Amino acid sequence: MKNKYVLLPLLGLLLILASCKVGSYTQTVGEPEQAYLLFVSPHHYSGKVQVSLDHMTNFNASVIKEKKGTVKGIVYGIVSGTRMIKVTKAGKLLYEGKVFISSLETKKILLP
Repeated sequence: MKNKYVLLPLLGLLLILASCKVGSYTQTVGEPEQAYLLFVSPHHYSGKVQVSLDHMTNFNASVIKEKKGTVKGIVYGIVSGTRMIKVTKAGKLLYEGKVFISSLETKKILLP
């Protein structure tokens, strides 16, 4: 009989503790002003293309061949905002345009 009085509060305590929400929470953390560029084309490009941002920053970028469902590729981090993007290969202009890229957004640049 005494065991019932001890077991009942322990069972109640166990139910109370088991009902508390315990778990892991995820949070997306990234650079607040970071945006990304991805260069794709329906054709294969050997070598890299030259990219110019706002006529100030220049870098070489790889182009991936776009397939149905292409989601992976090499992305290049830039500062978000309105950017003038110019892409050339061996002196030939492939893409030129002004684009707005939001923070943490990946902009896909489609090359011919």
